[in-house]
Amino acid sequence: MGQIIGRIIEVKGLSVKAKLFTLLPPYLVHNGIRESAPKINGFVKTRIGLDIVICQVVGEFSEEVGGAVSGHYLQLDVKGYLSNGSFIQGLRILPIVSANIELLEDQEFNKIYSSSSKTTMCLGRNLFDENKKVNVNVNELIPSHIGIFGNTGSGKSNTLAKILSSYFEIVADYSTKSGKFIIFDLNNEYSGDSICDAKNKELYKLNTRKESKKRIPLNLDSLTEDSFVVLMNASQKTQAPVVKNAFRESMKKNDERKDEGFYLSYIKSIIKNSRKALFFSMRHYLASYFQHLDNFHYHSVQTKIYYKDGSINIYPEDPSFASKLDEITVTIPGDPLERFLFELYFSVAQENENGVNLDFMMPLISRARKLINDFHKIFDFDENFKDIFQGKNVCIIQLGNVNKDMKEIVPSIISENIFNRLQESKEEKGVKQIINIVVDEAHSILYDAKNDILAHDSVLQTFEKVIKEGRKFGLYLMLASQRPSDISQTIISQLHNYFIHKLVNPSDIQMIRKAVAYMDENSLNFISILAPGECIVSGTAFQMPTFMYVEQVEEKKRPNSDNPKLLGENGLFESSKQDDFNF
Repeated sequence: MGQIIGRIIEVKGLSVKAKLFTLLPPYLVHNGIRESAPKINGFVKTRIGLDIVICQVVGEFSEEVGGAVSGHYLQLDVKGYLSNGSFIQGLRILPIVSANIELLEDQEFNKIYSSSSKTTMCLGRNLFDENKKVNVNVNELIPSHIGIFGNTGSGKSNTLAKILSSYFEIVADYSTKSGKFIIFDLNNEYSGDSICDAKNKELYKLNTRKESKKRIPLNLDSLTEDSFVVLMNASQKTQAPVVKNAFRESMKKNDERKDEGFYLSYIKSIIKNSRKALFFSMRHYLASYFQHLDNFHYHSVQTKIYYKDGSINIYPEDPSFASKLDEITVTIPGDPLERFLFELYFSVAQENENGVNLDFMMPLISRARKLINDFHKIFDFDENFKDIFQGKNVCIIQLGNVNKDMKEIVPSIISENIFNRLQESKEEKGVKQIINIVVDEAHSILYDAKNDILAHDSVLQTFEKVIKEGRKFGLYLMLASQRPSDISQTIISQLHNYFIHKLVNPSDIQMIRKAVAYMDENSLNFISILAPGECIVSGTAFQMPTFMYVEQVEEKKRPNSDNPKLLGENGLFESSKQDDFNF
């Protein structure tokens, strides 16, 4: 039995008023254990026969008569009751007047947040009673969509690291490959031993300034013609047909592809018909594939293409002109991406012959060249496709050194590929594993923008599909962001569990107010005054909103996101060994 501290004197619906026997000190000693006295947002219990009703403290006050204090009171809200060893949120049982109120015992407190100690992990301690640990049921937290939000320095990175490192320890204890997670690390913070030992995770440090030392294995068959249309932001009426035609040609088997004769005949036809703009564009873009085109020039007066042999000009009507055309050779690229680019040039040429202005098509080629160049630096399209996890449970993809386009495209392509593979796997075997996709600084890629950019719209559609349908296939999303108001409302509203650190921007607070149905107004009022490390947790894994201080992850497992220290031990200004790093 818990320590009796007062009795109920009034019940009005869910609102309960209790009078304390005496003004309580900040801490009480019960059975040799120090416990916190009831505080705002703390819990007490009352008994109705054999049933136990749980109430939350929402206010406290004293009454005075003739200048003297006559009594001390608690204002309580009914939250639920304990039944068969479990906490049930509901109103089936309400307190009665004159019933005693008691402090909760540890096991009763734990039942409010978890159903079984064997399936829980400890994330921190109750904010208003440091003796009470907050354990969360793994079965209800990890297989769910999770959002972690808070201003810079509020502790959201530590919360993310605490969840992931605690989950990894459970996975490691079970020696299973059925629980995996992949982190899209936008600021290169999760290298080394962060989250888990470096040997236990597969790390891809990507770079678009130069070829990445270790590229992501990807099956080219996972990309479709529609994928390339979106990636190149091709206009639907003019450019999309060109991209699709080029993709189909590049993906054909060797015995179905066009031979060298077709391409040589095509380039010769352009020269014979003196297609000036088309010829010079093709010669510029296909310089690495076609040889012996440099001596062909355009005569502006005669408006025809001729061959310049030293000081001699050979025109199309000259019998020797045909032999000069026969000197042209072509080397068809074997790389599938290069073959796509090669085919794209000819698709553009064919559209130009059909009357489409070349000026409308050339920007497409520039975008395609950039896309293929970036793909070669990031992806490994080896036919011997390998699993991105390489047999491990953790995969880190660092995107701090890639350009803005790839920072959005890479997570989208990989997430789509994982979704499709899990979907196919379920059709064959049912759900045999779960994968959590983790996006830190999610506002950088999942922002809701009305800019008619197909590639970004596709990124949002991919992640919205993951959050709407992924649960059926064992795929879940975990987001961390300092600006929840910038993220797609569809994604925010579909999250199951929320960890809310300090937020001060009114737009962000309003977004949380609209999206988190589990949080009451009393909890929302605390969001702007939380200290670093403190957060409000709410969602399907929690019976009610909970104020928690998230425990610090051990130093070696922390992401590299701490504020720099200027003075004191190991301070930047006092280091005995200064790095000579200057702009």
